[in-house]
Amino acid sequence: MDASTYAGKLADSLGGAGLVFPMAEHEARLAAVHAAMAGNELDLLLISHHCDLNWLTGYDGFGVGNHAVLALPREGAPLLHSTTMEIPAAVMNTWIEDIVLGSWAHPGGMGGELAKLLKTRGLDRGRIGLQPRRAGLRADTYQALLGGLDGADPVDASDLVGRLRLVKSPAEIDCLRRAAAITEAGVAASFAAIGPGATDNDIVRAGFDAMLAAGSDFLAIQPIATTGVRTGGGHQTHRRVPLVEGDLVFLEYGGNFKRYTAPLMRMASFGAPPDGADKVVEACLATLQAVLDGVRPGRSCDDVAREARAAHRAVDDESYIAGVYGYHVGVGYPPTWADSIGFIAEGVEDELRPGMTFHLPLAFRLPGRFGIGISETILVTEDGCEALTSYPRELRRIAV
Repeated sequence: MDASTYAGKLADSLGGAGLVFPMAEHEARLAAVHAAMAGNELDLLLISHHCDLNWLTGYDGFGVGNHAVLALPREGAPLLHSTTMEIPAAVMNTWIEDIVLGSWAHPGGMGGELAKLLKTRGLDRGRIGLQPRRAGLRADTYQALLGGLDGADPVDASDLVGRLRLVKSPAEIDCLRRAAAITEAGVAASFAAIGPGATDNDIVRAGFDAMLAAGSDFLAIQPIATTGVRTGGGHQTHRRVPLVEGDLVFLEYGGNFKRYTAPLMRMASFGAPPDGADKVVEACLATLQAVLDGVRPGRSCDDVAREARAAHRAVDDESYIAGVYGYHVGVGYPPTWADSIGFIAEGVEDELRPGMTFHLPLAFRLPGRFGIGISETILVTEDGCEALTSYPRELRRIAV
């Protein structure tokens, strides 16, 4: 059968069956997007960022590199332009009825094809919002789309939906709580796997298996584990390295529930920790506590970051910290669980609001020696914040 027949049969049997939130939730989100469009005088919004697509429509699949764009007019029904490979993501997992498919084998033609489709539907005029600063739209697709919409007024609306996603609904917060429990199961299993003869791969395998057993969906970032001097390098992970007595073990895991991730960093030492580690652990915990104490509605991210910076001055000369004390988390797809739209950092004047959720990635790297990373995922409450992750924070000492 051809793609159209397959899509039709799938719609008849399983159309919308994969939606993980009730339609009332999606209707509220749609109303919020329409209101934001009106406030920005947009006639059409083209949503290409995978996380935004999922949040608004339910679109879900791990083919995040494949073309998918929602054409949302300020008035009227939306149109989803996807590929022949992602039919289930569009048909099974969304509430969208108007789905048009392009060839998976010819991704370079998607921009021109979408432009023609919008002209056919009379959606090629007025102010059209696009997402050039968000992942999801290839550069050639973007250029072809602009060239084909020469009668429109293109507007950068990269963050319009992302800003709406910052404050989570009760249903989303529940997903993050579930994700946090999954993450903690992974950390506990990995710590239990630390012992003589183990490698960093063995440690990761135990945590990965435990998170899947606890109900995790596919992860936005694979489990991160480093040992020994490699803990001093950020964004590194397992590489078949055997544990050696005196090694530190760094874990950063993010269990996923219905695409929501609650990340967590924790540390262990295999035998006695290296000289100076306890001092850095103390500074890391003090910095984390400063953020937890400082986060509350009405304050700016800059306010909190400046207070946090003061808490780690004792180790500033010997360690590197990236300067980000928190970043928004929520819906996440590979290659990241971070929203990459809001940070607790100096110079960021965004106001904290109840319902926002952050990962606080406190990591101190001492090159050639070791690294210390301890974090929490938090929810901004009406009068402060709550840690959704609750695994013990101290350096776990494991006997040789």
